[in-house]
Amino acid sequence: MKRIRTCIAVSIAAGWLLGHAAPSLSAGEPPWQKMIEEFADPNRMFERLFGEETEQDRQALAQIEVSAREERQMGQQAVEAYLASLRQQGIRVVTRGKEVTYLRDLVDTIRPLMSQPRRYRTIRIYLAQSSRCDARSFPGGSLVFFRGLLENAGSEAAVVGIVGHELSHLDRGHHLWRARRLKLAQQTFSGQMGKFSPQQFFTSGTTIARLWTRPFRPEFEAEADRDGATWAYRAGYDPREMGELFLKLRRQRPENPIPLPSFMQSHPPAEDRHREILAVYEKLQQAEPNAKPYIGRENLRRQIARSRRVYPE
Repeated sequence: MKRIRTCIAVSIAAGWLLGHAAPSLSAGEPPWQKMIEEFADPNRMFERLFGEETEQDRQALAQIEVSAREERQMGQQAVEAYLASLRQQGIRVVTRGKEVTYLRDLVDTIRPLMSQPRRYRTIRIYLAQSSRCDARSFPGGSLVFFRGLLENAGSEAAVVGIVGHELSHLDRGHHLWRARRLKLAQQTFSGQMGKFSPQQFFTSGTTIARLWTRPFRPEFEAEADRDGATWAYRAGYDPREMGELFLKLRRQRPENPIPLPSFMQSHPPAEDRHREILAVYEKLQQAEPNAKPYIGRENLRRQIARSRRVYPE
């Protein structure tokens, strides 16, 4: 019954959003052009429609507990839905093989550096057999990598940086921001928060819309970049390789108009990210000098992690 009430409320909320979300069109503009521009940038759209998240919102969300078990359940549903969408696109996903073993070795290299490694004792790794250069993390500890990342990274150090970026989203609880919103909405619609008012309804409708549509916040992505660079360096790698990968992907964009990787969405330009990673590198070099951080081009080519064999640079 709770699930039914939630579905009904979501449907009504979606209808309300469709009826109120259309931005006004000025004279002479092609039909729907303005709406397309708004929906192309989820952050911009939601700030325009609902305003920025308030301190009251943040306090309410901070009180919502998400256990490791609940996170795994939510994450399993999310990753299964994502894998199903890949299969519909004709993209095969594997969980075994040399490439998966290689990625698992890199994850095992970085995971001990997390502040919450015990919460994520098991990291599930999936490899999408696609030339798309992408990687995604899901609540509870599932990582989906695309073969295109291995084909475009250029070095093991760059892949390690991306691995750290995705693990950072888990470690810092970035996924729990969405999970808390989902729980808050479910509690509201199931009547657990007392008498249900129209104001509660529209607030919760907004919560659901933000939950499913907005990508990670820019500050979350910036934190993940810094963690990815820091962990790569402390594992002995050169984090500047990750910055170079960002620039490479941005340069490829005009000639190859494919969707940006998830780790490049909702974030400042690649040039700014590159500069930030360089700043992290310089700071780490001063505090923890390393005359020759490892790059690992041959490791990536052979798909044998540095933890198993060190090849000369």
